Amino acid sequence: MAQRPQFTCPFCGKGFNQKSRLQRHTETAHPPSAPSAADLQRALKGIRYPKTTEELSQFATQRTSATSSDLLNLINSLPKRSYRDSAEVAIALGELKSGKRPRNAVRVASLETPSKKGGRSALKSRKISASGIAKALKGINFPNSKRGIIRHVRKQHDSKKEKIISVLRRISDKKYENLVQVEKEVGKVK
Repeated sequence: MAQRPQFTCPFCGKGFNQKSRLQRHTETAHPPSAPSAADLQRALKGIRYPKTTEELSQFATQRTSATSSDLLNLINSLPKRSYRDSAEVAIALGELKSGKRPRNAVRVASLETPSKKGGRSALKSRKISASGIAKALKGINFPNSKRGIIRHVRKQHDSKKEKIISVLRRISDKKYENLVQVEKEVGKVK
């Protein structure tokens, strides 16, 4: 008669007879998720731009003690420069996660004020800003399809969601791995 497992994985329900095997399984099969762009945006909600990397870190630290150390490490590892808006932070996060070399865009905060339309000239669409898209996609899971992204925006309580959906309908019909890919694709839409 087979022995009933003494330890059960809380994520998948797989049983183990030794606690060490359960721990190894949990670490390899269900590693903790890395902070996402949505987590970063929540930590920086309400911040007034322009801000340097150090100021972003200070804001996140002061805002709540619940900010995870992984998220603070992520903020501290962003390229050392001044960020004009949340879209530039999202782009820097994409650069960091993809391993691409960061843009050499060191800005002087006192000389360059935040764009009224949003990051990268409202992503060239002139209808909605990059931060508007980031806000509408808050909490979305990636990878996701164009259809899934539009479905997510429809569920949001955003006064600009119809404008956002009309722009998203014109992006390429493919799977998007992260928010930065979506924002780049929106930037191509005329």
